[in-house]
Amino acid sequence: MLVELHIENFILIDRINIEFSPRMNVLTGETGAGKSILIDAIRFVLGERMDGVRARLKDKSAFVEAVFEIEDETFLRSHLMEPYLEKNDTLLILRREQNAEGKSRAWVNQRMVNISALKEIGTSLIDIHGQYDHQLLLDPASHVEMIDRFAGEGLESLKEAYGASYDEYQALVFQKAELVSLEAGREREMDLLKYQIDEIERVELESGEEEGLKEEHNRLANSEKLHEYTARLLAVLDEDETAASSTLQNAHRELMGLIKLDPSLETLKSDYETVQVGLNEIVRTIRDYQEGLSFDQGRLEEIEKRLDLIEHLKRKYGGSVSEIQHFFSQAKEKYDKLANTAFYAKEIDQKVSQIFPKMKQIASRLTDKRKKSGSALKKVIESELKDLEIAHVRFECQVHEADFGLSGKDRVEFMISLNLGQPLLPLHKIISAGEVSRVMLAMKKALMNIDPIETLIFDEIDANIGGRLGSVTGKKLKEISDERQVLLITHLPQIASFADKHFKVSKRVHDGQTVTEYSVIDGEDKVKELAQMMSGKEETEISKKHARDMLNRVSS
Repeated sequence: MLVELHIENFILIDRINIEFSPRMNVLTGETGAGKSILIDAIRFVLGERMDGVRARLKDKSAFVEAVFEIEDETFLRSHLMEPYLEKNDTLLILRREQNAEGKSRAWVNQRMVNISALKEIGTSLIDIHGQYDHQLLLDPASHVEMIDRFAGEGLESLKEAYGASYDEYQALVFQKAELVSLEAGREREMDLLKYQIDEIERVELESGEEEGLKEEHNRLANSEKLHEYTARLLAVLDEDETAASSTLQNAHRELMGLIKLDPSLETLKSDYETVQVGLNEIVRTIRDYQEGLSFDQGRLEEIEKRLDLIEHLKRKYGGSVSEIQHFFSQAKEKYDKLANTAFYAKEIDQKVSQIFPKMKQIASRLTDKRKKSGSALKKVIESELKDLEIAHVRFECQVHEADFGLSGKDRVEFMISLNLGQPLLPLHKIISAGEVSRVMLAMKKALMNIDPIETLIFDEIDANIGGRLGSVTGKKLKEISDERQVLLITHLPQIASFADKHFKVSKRVHDGQTVTEYSVIDGEDKVKELAQMMSGKEETEISKKHARDMLNRVSS
């Protein structure tokens, strides 16, 4: 349930703090006063993309904070809420701000989140009904989802099982189609693949071979210089009169003399021996390396030829030996498929023969459940619409067989007859704008016990509804508010009269800037607002009397 809303510097709002009733909250005001800005602010803090959002003052960020009291224990302990709520917490605070450049930041209970995470949480907290929902109701493609929602959780596990089978089936269909497409140019493709496989296979590439060949090539190409360097190094280390080995021997004699005079230096003897062993090891390694140096023109040419061959393959099949090997394995796999298309096609057909009956059986169970759900939904919708003064309504959820798809093999369409003797026709063919609002309201009421969302927002639910129907619509909204929190914008005093909390929206100019303000009205102020809504301008004594009568009827 939405408890509080704090808004700063948002479109025409300077700063407001609003506390909501847990039941029916109504916003009224003149056209253009800014009623929809409050709904926009709620959409904004719920994570929706809002292209028209702007800060009122450019040097400050737009800011919206919403405080929710969560009563649903299942939702409180859900995986979605786990990162944000401590044990026994029931308050959830969503916050979002947007700077002048349009960059947003968001928080959930002081924890920064990305906008997609904010939206995921937001859609679980509030259901906002607007003109888009009217369009969905008239679109048969959305009807299967509505009937599934009414069926409840029992259908969801069945849909998941069907989805897994359908995905597996579709993968097999794709593989079969791929084989068929390969068959078209099979011989030509096989010839090319065979040539490529043979060309790579003849070279007998080995991992790491190219690097080793390059090192050997470098040694052979520079063998003369390497020999010169090693000779000079050996002279410096061991062969000249002033070589390091001779100097080290002289140092040894001097060290032994020191130790003889001062035995405390005995530890230096082992250090010296370490140096001596290290020098000997270096000399031995260099001599071995020098002895291995030789120039072999034939070997050099052989290596260059091999490297050229590898480079040729790299230009054709990949930028490295590993890429060539990857191409080779893929080419062999494709060649094998082409050479054995009949075998693979048979294998796929066998798998399809196993998965298709399973998928079909689950789809049939889905159909049965949807038909039962449709029959139950029919009764609820007809009852609700009769409450909304469509006395002779007939409503049907027709489930037709269709091709297998993501949600089964059903095409669901809502059919309606609004008048006695009128045949059932698709919603979009006969329904008026005012009737759409009533059918949608009936649908919301029907789905209310299925959906756990605690707050419902109705934007323009009274579109194309007259005064008499406004009363029955208001009564239905009041019924909904007995079980869910309701927030709505209305132009009809008949609906506004049912409010548990009534907000009047107005505009004024402050420091040369237009500002939208929201105030709670009650008592005589509420009478005046309803009277003004009736008369269209200033209230009159007659309109005020009608307003009081209206409020008395609602409260009685």
